[in-house]
Amino acid sequence: MYSRLTCIIALVGLFLLTACSSPSSGSGEEAAANYPSKDIQLVVPWDAGGDTDAINRIVAEELEKELGQSVVVKNVAGGSGVIGAQQAMQANNDGYTLLAIHDSVAMSQLTGQSDFGYFDFEPVSLMTSTYQLVATNPSNPWDSMEDVVQDAKAKPGEITYAASIGSTSQLEPALIQTAADIQFNIVGYDGTAKRMKAVVANDVSLGSVSIAAGKDYMEDERMKLLGYTGEERSPELPEVPTLKEQGIDVINAANRGIVVPKDTPEAIVSKLNEALEKVANSPSFKEKIASLGTEVNFKGTEAYIEFLKKSEEDMKDSLEKSGLLDK
Repeated sequence: MYSRLTCIIALVGLFLLTACSSPSSGSGEEAAANYPSKDIQLVVPWDAGGDTDAINRIVAEELEKELGQSVVVKNVAGGSGVIGAQQAMQANNDGYTLLAIHDSVAMSQLTGQSDFGYFDFEPVSLMTSTYQLVATNPSNPWDSMEDVVQDAKAKPGEITYAASIGSTSQLEPALIQTAADIQFNIVGYDGTAKRMKAVVANDVSLGSVSIAAGKDYMEDERMKLLGYTGEERSPELPEVPTLKEQGIDVINAANRGIVVPKDTPEAIVSKLNEALEKVANSPSFKEKIASLGTEVNFKGTEAYIEFLKKSEEDMKDSLEKSGLLDK
C-alpha cells in the first residue's frame, strides 16, 4: 500500500513538473511566432538632437520596414544615459521595449555613476561606430590639437572641456590628458545637444562632437574642428587631421547597439537580431548612416557579446590609467 501510494505521488509530481515546464519552454517560441504584434518602443536615453538620437531614429525607421510594426523612439534623458537605461531595464521582457546603448553603459558602471552594466540586459546587435571630432568656438586661438596641448602645458587645468560625466564623452578628454601629459578642467553637461550649445556659446573651450551632432554648427562655421579620433581621417572631413597625426596616441569611437531587458526569450532576441542584420545590410540604411559621418559596424548577438566583453576590459584599463576608475 505504502509503495503504491509513493508511486502515485511520484507520478503526480512528475506530471505537475512537466505541466509547469512545458508551457514555459514553448512560450518563447510561441511569443516569437506572433512577434511583433504591436508597436515597439525604442528607448534612447538621451535628449533629442544628439548623435545617438539621430542614428537610432534611422535604425527605428528601417527596423519598421523589416518587422512590419511601428518602432517608436522615446527619449528619456538624465544621468548621462542612466535614467533611460534603468527604465528599459525594468520593462517587460517581451521584446516590445528596446534600449539604444553605447559605451557609456560600461563607462557609468566603471566610474561609479551606475550599478549596472552591459550584461544586466540581453545584447541583440551592434549597429554603428562613430569617431569623434574635438571642436572649439572659432574665436578661440587654437588651430590644432598641437596648439591646445602647448597651451595646456603652460596653463594646467585652465582649459575647459565639456563632457557628460560617466559617458564616453568623459573618456575622450581623459585619454587625451593621459596621452599628452596635460590636464583639462572637465565640465559636466547632460547629453550631446547641451554640450554642443556650450561649445558654440564659448561657455566651454572644447568639446567632442560627431559629424551627426555637429553638422549644422559646422556648415555655418559656428565650430572650429581641431582633431579627429579615428585611425585615419574622415572621408567626410578630410581636412581635419587625426589626433595620432598630431602626436596624441588616441583612437576612440562610440559604438552603438541594441539591447533588451534581461531574460527576453531567446527566440525573440534572434528574430530582432535577424531583422537588424537586414537593416544594417540595406542600401538606404548605409546611405543615411554615411551621411552622418558614421560607419555601419554590424555584429550579430554572439559577436556583439564578445565585443562588449573586450570593450569593457579595454575601457577598464584606460580608466585606471586616467585615474577615473571607481575603486
